[in-house]
Amino acid sequence: MSRRKTAYPAKRTMNLFYKPDRTTKPATVALYVLFALTCLLGLSKLLVYDLWMETQQAVQTRDAAEERFLGVMAELVDYDEVQERYSRYSATEEERETIPRMEVLAMLDQASAGAAMDSISITGDTVQVQFSGVTLAQTAEIVRNLETSSLVAGTMVNTASTTQDNNAQVQASVLIQLYREEGTP
Repeated sequence: MSRRKTAYPAKRTMNLFYKPDRTTKPATVALYVLFALTCLLGLSKLLVYDLWMETQQAVQTRDAAEERFLGVMAELVDYDEVQERYSRYSATEEERETIPRMEVLAMLDQASAGAAMDSISITGDTVQVQFSGVTLAQTAEIVRNLETSSLVAGTMVNTASTTQDNNAQVQASVLIQLYREEGTP
């Protein structure tokens, strides 16, 4: 036998591994379909479900507002009757334009300290006052005090006379013109 070396097989070329294409297999197609369904589900949540929930919430808000509106309208059923009673007992346009009587009386009390007021007549924006128990000098002082008031536009003494001396007491009648609310006489 010959002594020759035995030759072992040797690989002298490269073998490229070839992986077969499995994208056409049913499992791969099922994965792609599942991925597409997941994306569609996410988009439908954003584009459909969220909008639907906002619409439902808006409908509930509208229904609650409508219930409140109907409740208020039920309370206003007798509005015409209430308005009629209010207009009957509230101040008329003419009364709103008049000067408050209590302010006029307070002004008269303050200006005519010491005088006995016999009568006071308030009509619109004029006041007729008759007082007694004062001298002519005191009458002039009362008229001066009245004219310094912000309520008075002007005064006119109709009668202030006596048949006795200057220190005798007189009976005086004063007509007072008041300012209207707008500030014009």
